[in-house]
Amino acid sequence: MNIWLASGNVHKKRELAVILAGHQVIIPADRGITDFAPDENGTGFAENALIKARALYAHPAFCRADGAVLADDSGLCVDILDGRPGIFSARYGSDGKKKIGAAERNALLLEEVNAAIAGGKTIPGGRRRSCRFVCAMALFFDPYRFCVVQETLEGELVPDMGAARGSGGFGYDPIVFLPERGRTVAELSETEKNAVSHRGRAGRAISKLLAFQRKNTVMLKHRGTVPAGLLHLLLSSEG
Repeated sequence: MNIWLASGNVHKKRELAVILAGHQVIIPADRGITDFAPDENGTGFAENALIKARALYAHPAFCRADGAVLADDSGLCVDILDGRPGIFSARYGSDGKKKIGAAERNALLLEEVNAAIAGGKTIPGGRRRSCRFVCAMALFFDPYRFCVVQETLEGELVPDMGAARGSGGFGYDPIVFLPERGRTVAELSETEKNAVSHRGRAGRAISKLLAFQRKNTVMLKHRGTVPAGLLHLLLSSEG
């Protein structure tokens, strides 16, 4: 099946092409769509994912007989910053006109975290550098048949940019340390990252749903919802 990814991010396309092996992942630019820029004005990751999925589905250049739409919204949530940058992760620190680069954005985030720690701010559990990547992924067949899954990757922020490590991945990956692996996300191989990442976990859940849909085992006829127990059984990304 063709999976139309509602994104212009080639890094996401490459990651999802591995996770959704057996399906062809297409981004709008692959089919000459250059004006895809939906207003992500939702209040959460899942809402923004659905906004992007609906926008691509409604685009006049999208062929509804040519597969399903897949949209994701992801970001980094830092506990001591009350969940920021969250849904604003990609444009964090920008003035609305031009995005700052990843290294500058990472430095800004670490400065804010260190300032909060120096100011004596505490959080439940005492892990003042705790954070998590979050990914909400919407699989959209039509306005009445869709599903959203959300997954996380837990980690800790490095103390400063001098401790940033790794050249893999993108975005905040070099400054998010995974204690159980002793490495940052950017130090993981592509295979390792796909196995543990928020996007990998959400993608595997979507892959399971696609497999059931293809076999006509699961029919989503409940205005975009599946009974909670059934959804948990089918989409458990680690089960």
